[in-house]
Amino acid sequence: MIYLVRDILDKRLLDKENESLGRVDGVVVEMPQGRQPRVVRLEVGGKIHASRVAHWLVGPTRWLRESFGPKRSARVKIDWKHVTRMGRDIHLDLSADETEALAWEHWMADHVIARIPGGR
Repeated sequence: MIYLVRDILDKRLLDKENESLGRVDGVVVEMPQGRQPRVVRLEVGGKIHASRVAHWLVGPTRWLRESFGPKRSARVKIDWKHVTRMGRDIHLDLSADETEALAWEHWMADHVIARIPGGR
């Protein structure tokens, strides 16, 4: 038995090289009529996290995403089939580079950190 909030939400996602992809901000559950619910995918993204913390944060988060940073989707979707192990962290069978989870980190490194003297 899995408790979605306790066992999945806010857990750190680790790729197959144990690199962090962030934390689980959302869980998508399919509820077919007459059958058991099942977890379809995990989602990572500032907009999702902001809506869980306080709904008024969604607008500023959207503005930041559209005004700065990488131009990508507001959420990273990770199919449940990629989850290999759960515990303190959630382990995946894919590489961080196969997702857009690190798009903000790469953008910050290229556009902000690289401009700081000694930042390379």
